[in-house]
Amino acid sequence: MSEQKKGNNFLEFIQNNKKASIAAGAAAVAVIAAAVIIGIGIGRGAQPASSGGSVQTTEQAAQASQTEESQVPEEPLQDDAVPEVNELMAKYYQAAADGDMDAVKSMVSTYDDETLIYLEKMSGHIESYQNLKCYTKSGPVDGSYVVYAYYEIKFNDLDTAVPGVSPFLIYPREDGSLYIYEGDVDESVNQYLEGVSAQDDVIDLMNRVQVVFNEAVMQDDNLNNFLAKLKEEVQTEVGEALAEAETQSQEQTETQEQAQAQESQAASGSQVKATEVVNVRASDSEQADRIGKVQAGEVLTLLEEKANGWSRVEFEGKEAYIKSEYLEPAESSGQDGQEGDASATGSSKAENDGQQEQENEGQSGQSTTSGSGLPASGTIRVAETVNVRKSASESADKIGTAFPGESLEILMQQADGWTRVSYKGQTGYVKTEVLKVLK
Repeated sequence: MSEQKKGNNFLEFIQNNKKASIAAGAAAVAVIAAAVIIGIGIGRGAQPASSGGSVQTTEQAAQASQTEESQVPEEPLQDDAVPEVNELMAKYYQAAADGDMDAVKSMVSTYDDETLIYLEKMSGHIESYQNLKCYTKSGPVDGSYVVYAYYEIKFNDLDTAVPGVSPFLIYPREDGSLYIYEGDVDESVNQYLEGVSAQDDVIDLMNRVQVVFNEAVMQDDNLNNFLAKLKEEVQTEVGEALAEAETQSQEQTETQEQAQAQESQAASGSQVKATEVVNVRASDSEQADRIGKVQAGEVLTLLEEKANGWSRVEFEGKEAYIKSEYLEPAESSGQDGQEGDASATGSSKAENDGQQEQENEGQSGQSTTSGSGLPASGTIRVAETVNVRKSASESADKIGTAFPGESLEILMQQADGWTRVSYKGQTGYVKTEVLKVLK
């Protein structure tokens, strides 16, 4: 596709003057011209670049027609000939009258915030769109249409219905349903649409609506004054809504930035401990290289708690990463949790004889007991035969069997259901639930 035209295309007045009218005649007096902006421009539409916001003169149309004659098929405007187009436009104008912007957005490729606010504010002054008729010509691609939607707007508290006509470019979706295209078009599409707009029957339609509208406004001072006042009110409402939205956006951004800064400041340098045996990785990804592991209860310095569920910590003098769900503040009591990281399975929990342990010791060298009655640390005598294994897994190799009356030194009760012990000079693991103390 060729480079898109950004400022001079079929949809230019939608982007640069969203309240402009296809029928804003140059001959109208100033007040009437202002009224036309409201009366005809309420229905969103599109305009070829060559028309510049007003109806083309016969000479302009002839020149454009000669330029585009070879690209645009000569076919008459079809009156309500495509049921799917009529259905789409009826839903669009009903949603516009109701102020249902979600429905509007579902039918249009894209609308900017200002346009949506304009349509919403205008809906508060509109009772309905009446006598909708859709005039169509074939569009630039298969299944597309150039549509000229005629309507009469019934305003609240105004007896006279105001006629208008708005062009639309309608495209098909992959499922065959139709939607309104709003946005830039490339050079070839722009030329096609300019050629369509230059055809005699299109110009005649625009001129007919222009004449009827101008006559209605010139003959009805109440209508003229109403539309001029409405234009002012809506522009003010839109401006205030845009300013309020911008202020809220700025405040929300500032609040988020402050919260992030406070969280980062609070997290930086605090102490956390592992709730499980968990892998330590080189970056915040389960696919990153594993550079080590920490045991349950091991205390680390937290450098940053990231929004992606990982924490940056200090590990062996270097920066490393651990999943945040397996860390808790060092001062809190440990809670049972799931095993950390997909690769940190029970069968891979290795011995850590040389590592400094975090132990809970009682006063005067006496062991305290856990909630289950098993001391949190210290030497005990087992009441039943238990296997002592190399790691915290029932499939791990046994380093021995402790029989009733034999002594074990408890090093730590882990949250994974195992107790780390010292047995005949070796560090081993015993299932906590089977470890009974001889009274």
